[in-house]
Amino acid sequence: MDETNPTPAKLADDAVAYKQIRGTDNYNKTTKCTYFLVVLFIKGSGIHYIDDREFPIANNQLHFLFPGQHHHWVTGPETVAHKIVVGQKIFETFSSSDEFSFMRHNLNPVFKLSETMFTHVDAEMEGIKRDVTFLNHDDSWKRILQLRMDIIASMMRREAESYIKDNLLPRTNAITKKFWDLINENYIEHKSISWYADKLAVTPNYLNILCKKHMNMTATDMIHYKIMQEAKKQLRFSEDSIKTITFNLGFDNMAAFSSFFKKKSNFSPKEYRA
Repeated sequence: MDETNPTPAKLADDAVAYKQIRGTDNYNKTTKCTYFLVVLFIKGSGIHYIDDREFPIANNQLHFLFPGQHHHWVTGPETVAHKIVVGQKIFETFSSSDEFSFMRHNLNPVFKLSETMFTHVDAEMEGIKRDVTFLNHDDSWKRILQLRMDIIASMMRREAESYIKDNLLPRTNAITKKFWDLINENYIEHKSISWYADKLAVTPNYLNILCKKHMNMTATDMIHYKIMQEAKKQLRFSEDSIKTITFNLGFDNMAAFSSFFKKKSNFSPKEYRA
């Protein structure tokens, strides 16, 4: 095994670490992660065990691990991979972190990338590999590393959205699919399950049962997912004040919006935007 900048025993919440994996890596200590992990297998074989599930390792694969999950792996001798470890604070500030959380609930944590997508992700990870060395001498590079990770997150957001639209939703119950459409149309004005359940002519409890069965999320989680997706987008990419964004998203006051946002992300809107 050949390492570059091995991951520290304990990663700070606002840190990014890079490690290169080459050859056989028998990481056989199951660990409950407190960080976000993304591994791009350029070439590879072996097995990655995530929460007691087995995922065969192959070429051009992207693997994810979320805070709180357990994992270990055994790689084959031909394996070459980029491993990026991201502190939880930086992960929460990704504009696409909610898409990743949605992926955790609904997708396998392994993507087989197209050649085009692989080339782009590989280039960004090579950039991270280089930039981590500068971080040791200049703390301002932390922001650059965060931006690179956000680019990767945005790439995977497209993959996740395509999967949800083309594969996940068509297989769900018709009521669940209609619920998803209603959320996208009405999440600003209506945030309670009861309003959607009434529109769908079902009880809130039954709507929750359907969402858990078909989407692995509660009905409330689905509504909150959409709100957070839009909130992070506006905080990151618009110049509107937090007060304006509060009302754009249908909250009655800034205190209510701040409380909701901090509960979901561990950051206040002001901290997230900083």
